[in-house]
Amino acid sequence: MNGAQQALLEKRDGSDVGRDPRKVNREELIAAGHQPKSPLKALRLRCLDCCADQPSEVRLCTAVRCANWPFRLGTNPWRKEPTDAQRERARSLMPQRRAGVGNQRNARSENAMSEVAATTLPAAKLSTGKTAVLQDQTPRCATGGEVLR
Repeated sequence: MNGAQQALLEKRDGSDVGRDPRKVNREELIAAGHQPKSPLKALRLRCLDCCADQPSEVRLCTAVRCANWPFRLGTNPWRKEPTDAQRERARSLMPQRRAGVGNQRNARSENAMSEVAATTLPAAKLSTGKTAVLQDQTPRCATGGEVLR
């Protein structure tokens, strides 16, 4: 157990116990190796852990008294079914979503995108058709340019 994981424990009556996760900040969790994930994903991963990382065994699980059993396939069986109005609204928005209209992550239209240069190189280098060439012959990583040893 590394120091970051040890930091998630506290002493009680001379024994280690887990700290209250509501009082642990995100940075401490990430340092200890935890990654942000939804509760359903966490339940699914626990079921996979219980079944030796075999998805088929999770599907065939017979531990029906386990509190996680209804969630083992990564879905919430207690979620309310959408109303007809909600389904119709989703259907009507689907063509817009497919076209990318109103998408917050891709807010620029195709016309605006076509006017933007595809590179940030100066125009002088673009006209020569050449890219930057390193003067030394040191082997470097293709993606980041770091020196290979």
